Amino acid sequence: MNIKKNTAFVGIIGTFLIVIISFVIHVYRTNYNENDVFIIGMSQSNLYEPWRLSMNKEIEEEAKKHNNVKIIYKDAGGDEEKQKKDIQDLINFGADLLIVSINDSKQLTGAIKNAHERIPVIILDRSAPEDDYTLYIGSDTKSIGIQAGKIIVELAGNNNVKVLEVQGTLNSSVDEEITSGFKESISKYKNINIDRTIVANWQKNEAQDKIEAILKEDKDVDIIFSHSDYMALGAYYAKVSTKANNVKIIGIDGLKGSEGGIELVKNDILLGTFTCKTGGKEAVDYALKILNKKEYVPKKVILECNKITKESFKN
Repeated sequence: MNIKKNTAFVGIIGTFLIVIISFVIHVYRTNYNENDVFIIGMSQSNLYEPWRLSMNKEIEEEAKKHNNVKIIYKDAGGDEEKQKKDIQDLINFGADLLIVSINDSKQLTGAIKNAHERIPVIILDRSAPEDDYTLYIGSDTKSIGIQAGKIIVELAGNNNVKVLEVQGTLNSSVDEEITSGFKESISKYKNINIDRTIVANWQKNEAQDKIEAILKEDKDVDIIFSHSDYMALGAYYAKVSTKANNVKIIGIDGLKGSEGGIELVKNDILLGTFTCKTGGKEAVDYALKILNKKEYVPKKVILECNKITKESFKN
């Protein structure tokens, strides 16, 4: 009889311990703390654009401030199919969260949706067409287009001007929003004409080659509006090589450094640019908030952009 009682007692204790252990494991898995080591996968569309290089550097520098963060980087080299594979590889490796900077948001929608079903996903710069992500961080690109239009309106005055617009990629969300704001801003001014729009794939050399060909045939281009300072620099080299000295160039990005937009404006290579944060620092900050589950995280974070012209350096 005593043996039966002891067996029953042991069984109760064993069951109790199993329940306690299961609860502890569940709590550990579902509640992170500041001492956990988090693996963050960074899937970058390409590393030939200075702006994206700056983004990765910013992520790296911010991550160094936290002992419990390890970043694994993937570079798709501008290949959407490779980026899809990179995203899956990062998940398979065991990433706790993904930061994804995409080039063509429409082609990556499915991959981002599948990833978001498993782990948190932060998207930088280009938002996906659907809301299957945890957080989007980017600039108000339509506002940039509107502000660029205002600069051109001031430049034009009452004169007729022909504008050459240089987009990064065809039909990307960023390019579409910039162009939309730009066209909206100049729509009331019949003296301003977007003569043509070209696509230079965010490349300096490609922008230079295409613009050189245009300027050799058309000497009446007055303003070049480029969707990045890197392509705008290519436009400048085209301007110099064709001796189109009266052409004014406006860019976007406002990076620091010898070939960054800020220095290009200072050196009268660009008439103006717009500072656009890469979102790298913010991505790491919000990633930790998401993983630690301690603070409310919005669905979208819109970063501030500022106009930079020669007037900006007079104060």
